[in-house]
Amino acid sequence: MSKKEFRFEHNYHTHTIYCYHAVNTVQEVILNAIKNGWKTIGISEHAPVKIHRKFRLNLNNIEDYIQEVSFYKRKYKNQITVLCGLEAEYDESAFEHYNTLRHMKGIDYMILGNHNMGNPSDCKEWNVNRVDLDQYGKQLEDAAKSRIFSYVAHPDIIYRYYLKWDEKAINLAKKMIDISIKYDFPLGFNLNGLRMKLVDFDYPTDMFWKMVAKSKAKVIIEADAHDPYTMSQEMVDKGVNLIKEWGLEKNLISKLKIK
Repeated sequence: MSKKEFRFEHNYHTHTIYCYHAVNTVQEVILNAIKNGWKTIGISEHAPVKIHRKFRLNLNNIEDYIQEVSFYKRKYKNQITVLCGLEAEYDESAFEHYNTLRHMKGIDYMILGNHNMGNPSDCKEWNVNRVDLDQYGKQLEDAAKSRIFSYVAHPDIIYRYYLKWDEKAINLAKKMIDISIKYDFPLGFNLNGLRMKLVDFDYPTDMFWKMVAKSKAKVIIEADAHDPYTMSQEMVDKGVNLIKEWGLEKNLISKLKIK
C-alpha cells in the first residue's frame, strides 16, 4: 500500500476544549480537518457520567456541545461532513446511561474508549497496580454486544499498564481479535498513542497489531487529536508507515459504518 493508494480522509476520533484536556475549539478542529483535505471529521468528546469526573464532558454541558457541533455541521456542510459523537468507557451496569446518551438528538455515533475498570462513574482508571485482563476483555465484549458503539478506540491501551507479553497478554489479544470479527467491531489504530509512545508496550503495541495482521479483523486509523499536530500529515504518515511495516494493509478500512 503506497501513500497514493491510501488517503486518510475520514477521522472519527477528535477532542475539543469541552473535555478540559484538549486545546482545540470545535471550529478549529473542523478548520484543521478541511485544511488537511479530510472528507469526514467526527468529534467524539469523552462522554459525561452522572457524577462529573475530570477530563471529560460535563453532563450539564452536553446540550451546548451538541448545539455547537450542529451549528458548524451546517456552516461547513459544503466543505466537509461533520459528525457529533462521544467516546465512552463501558460496563454493563452503565448500559442505561450510555444508551440514553447514544440516542440523544444530535449524537451521531459513539466509540468505545475503555480507560476505566468497572462502572465508569467510579473513575477507577487502569494502572500498573490495577490491571485485570479478563475484566478488560469482558468489558470489550459487553460493549460490542450492546451495539451502541461503532468501533473500539486504542484497544491495546491496556498493555501500557500490563507491561508483559506473556500467555495472558496473548490470550487477551486473541479474544479482542475474535470479538472484533464476530461483532464487526473495527479496531482503532491510534495516532495519539503513537505520538506519546515511549516503550514497546505503549499503544500502538506492535505485538498486538502483528497478531491482528494475521486475522480478518478490520482496522481503522484514528487521530485521537487533542491538538493540531495529531491531525497533521506527519502523524498520518507515521501511522501509515507502521501499518505497512506490520502488515496491516489488508485489514485497513477508510470509512466507518455508523451503528
